[in-house]
Order: sequence, then structure tokens, then C-alpha cells
Amino acid sequence: MPQTGADLIVDALADAGVSHIFSLSGNQILPVYNTLIGRDIRLIHTRHEAAAVHMADAWGRLTEQPGIALVPAGPGHGNTIGALYVAQMAESPVVLLSGHCPAVQVGHGAFQETDQVATAAPVTKASWQVAHPDQIASDITAAMAIATTGRPGPVHLSLPFDMLEADIAGMRQEPGHHVLAVAPDMPDTVMNLLLGHLQEAKRPIILAGPAMSRPTRFQALTELAGQIHMPVLIMESPRGLNDPFLRYAPACLAEADLVLLVGKKLDFSLKFGQPPFFNVSCDFIKIDAEPETVYKGQRAVIHIHADPVASIQHLIKAARSRSWPMSTWPDEVTTACRKSPESWVNIRHASRQPIHPLLVCDALQPHLNAGGILISDGGEFGQWAQAALETPIRLINGPAGAIGGAIPAALSAKLVHPDHPVFVTTGDGAFGYHTMEMDTALRYDIPIIVIVGNDARWNAEYQLQRALYGADRIYESELRPIRYDHVVAALGGYGECVEHPEDLSPALQRAVESGRPACINVSIEGAAAPVFN
Repeated sequence: MPQTGADLIVDALADAGVSHIFSLSGNQILPVYNTLIGRDIRLIHTRHEAAAVHMADAWGRLTEQPGIALVPAGPGHGNTIGALYVAQMAESPVVLLSGHCPAVQVGHGAFQETDQVATAAPVTKASWQVAHPDQIASDITAAMAIATTGRPGPVHLSLPFDMLEADIAGMRQEPGHHVLAVAPDMPDTVMNLLLGHLQEAKRPIILAGPAMSRPTRFQALTELAGQIHMPVLIMESPRGLNDPFLRYAPACLAEADLVLLVGKKLDFSLKFGQPPFFNVSCDFIKIDAEPETVYKGQRAVIHIHADPVASIQHLIKAARSRSWPMSTWPDEVTTACRKSPESWVNIRHASRQPIHPLLVCDALQPHLNAGGILISDGGEFGQWAQAALETPIRLINGPAGAIGGAIPAALSAKLVHPDHPVFVTTGDGAFGYHTMEMDTALRYDIPIIVIVGNDARWNAEYQLQRALYGADRIYESELRPIRYDHVVAALGGYGECVEHPEDLSPALQRAVESGRPACINVSIEGAAAPVFN
């Protein structure tokens, strides 16, 4: 058989160690499907293109290797834009491969012809169309490198149909022309100045961006923090300083005299560094893989253009030769980060209906203690889960603030960690986005347990309308109390409805023991997200 452009794609992915591709089929990518037959790459066929990108996103976050999504042209590609934005804000390495109309038909009204490069550009690190079949392999390699270099993020590559089918026999393989921007190393002089600032500070703190929460990066970050006796907080929630996972720790920031931003922008999530959230005399130093961008009215920041991961590793070595004063400051921040509100005691002792979200979390925590993975989604119910649940491996919706991607993310998490149970906590509104990915779970035998906090409304918007406009101005926030467990059971999964607190733990246990994709539909109180102040 002749070797085609599609063969080059699959060969390049296989050579890079790719084991899974998340996809939805369509006309323009069928040559790749045909080439994947018999290859050692597993194709997971989703029910929506956005779900494929959410799965690739979760794969990238959990493995620190590019997650690969493959979708058809036009509307199929268009369906990925929101999910790409989620991956961009979460700093997740993703490569989106989009089918495209034949290159020879561009500009002649081809079927599903759109400017895919332009539509993906605002939500990716790089976006381009393969220019010639002999550049396919090098373009794939470049896309994967760009996705993981510096600040990780999604990359888009459009694949014209005629290039996928082209016979490449005798073609000379030409490299692409995509420049990989690599952040420089931190100069020794700058490193010594930085260490000097850190030594002089009385209450320094590290605030790190989403990418620094990944396993190997976070390990290096915590090693540095322990060595120089500084607390560290990961900023990965759209609620920023109101992230419920941080509990009371953000209140400590007003006492900090130096903030080291590691791969973290001084953006909306940090209130742009302004009082009263930060002291006016507090200094900010940022280590970032991207060059400095200054906006009008932005607080002064010492910007170090360098790769954050390499910089942290070099700082660890350099800091060993210095003495670091001990203080109670790190313990103060850590204690604030894990302190529970006194009001939680009364909630836990009140067996009321509908069930309070905190009681759902209490029933789930033992399963997480036994090795469970948490995927948290949704508005207010998701915030309760993030505040009350702890586990070494968790994914949240990320700084984009989008909801609905938890089910596909959970499927990816289960593929990465097949020996760990994977639990999803999601509101009923968020569950509706990708319900049919429970069919994907069943087709590929990927048992995840989805806990739907069902308060029959868009509770985040309900609470916002109530706070901003008054209780008599709440508009179009209601949903129906649907039996989502019946929906999943109808697909062939396990479903159960819980209305009493004492039934939570037994229902969760039955879902785990079923060995099937499961949905526990819990009738919850429409409680506002927890507030820590």
C-alpha cells in the first residue's frame, strides 16, 4: 500500500509515545482513522468534539505530556473552541488536530470550509495549517514541543484532506518553519539578587500558576518552599483569592511583604495585587516563561523572563549554600489553608432534607482516602467539593470558569490511573453538558462514579442574582428535578437516587462495587458556596 500523509501523522504520534487519541469522527479525518487500524494507539471516540478536547486537556494535566484531540472540519472544529479556552487558561498541553477541506479547494466554496487557523488562534499558543504533505511529520513534532515548552498550553494544527490522502512516496521530508520560543535561563546575577530578596523578607509567599500544580512541577516547588521556609499556594481557581480550597489562607496575603509569582500572572484572580488584598508596601517578583506585558495601572512587578521549572530547580541548588531564618509564618499560612469554619460542625450534626452539600463530601471523603481521584465541576456544589474534599490527585474546571467538562475529564483520568477509582462531583446544570459521554464510558468500559448535586437550578447564577439584585429579581435560574440516575441507567450504567443523608455512604459503595459507569443523583440543598473571611 502507498504511504500517505495520514501515515506520517500516526507515525509521528507513535514515535512521540502517544498512546491515546480522543476524537469524534468526520469526513475529513477518516484517512487517519483508517491508518490507526492495527496501530498501537488507542482511539477513544467521544459523542462531542468539545469532550474530546476536555479529555485531551485532562490527559495533559495529569501526565504533563500532550493530550491529542482529533476532530473533523468546520462545525466539528468550531465545537472545540470553548474547550480549548479551558485548556489554555489551565495551562494544559493539548494538541488539536482538525480535519480541513482539501487545500486545492480553499477559496472555492468547499464543503465545511472555514478559517480554522484564525478561529483557534486566540485560544492557543500557536495555530497553523499544514502547507505541504512533506511537512506533516515535522509539524506534528513542532506542535507537541510548543504545547509543552515554557508556559504549557494548547496548539492547533489543521490537516487538509488532500494532504492526508496524498501518496508521499519519493517526497523529500521537509522541516516545518515554526519557531519554538524557549525562555532563557535565569542568569546567576539575577538568581543571587532574588535569593537576597527572599532572605531579607519576613513574610514571603510563593503564588504559583496552574501548570505548577502538575506532579513533577509541584514536587520541585514544595522542595524549594521547604528549603527556604516559605509557604506556597497554587492559584488555579476562577474564584482566585476566593478559591474555597484555600479556605482562610488568602487573608494572610495582606500580611506578606514579598510575593514570588511562579508562572503566575498578576491578573484578576489576584485582584491585580491591589489593597486591601495585598499590603501597599508588598513587593512582587515574577518568574515567567513569557516576556513581560505591562498594562496601564498595573502594580509594579520585578519581572524575570525565564523558564519557571528550570528556575525553581536552579534556585533549589543555589539556596542550599545559604542559611535561611526559621519563622512561624509558613505554619500560619498552612493552618489557615486547612482550618474549617465553626459553622460546619452544626451542618454535620443536622440530618436535614434536602441534603446539605457538606454531607455529600463527608460521605465521599473515605473513598478518596482509599486512593480515589476527584474531578470537581459545577458552580456552588463544585465549590463545596473543592473546599471540603482532599485527595492527592484532583482536577477542577480551572481559571476559565467554564463548567461541564468533568465527565470527559474523568474518563481520561481513569485511563491514566486505571487502578484508582475516579469520582466526579458535579452540579445538575454542569452534568447536562456532556451527559452522553456516559455512553462513551460504557462503550470503552471506563467505570467512573458521577455524583450529581441536584438542587434543580443554576445555583451559582441564582446566588449572584440574589446578591446583586435582590430575592425578588431572580430570573430563569430554575431547572427540573430530573432523575439523572435514570438517564445513566437507561444507557446501561448504574444509577441510584439519594434523598436521605444516611443513604449516601451505602449508595456510593454500591456504585463502586457495580464496576460500571455510575450516577448517584443526590437531592441537595441549594446552599451558596462556602465563604471564608
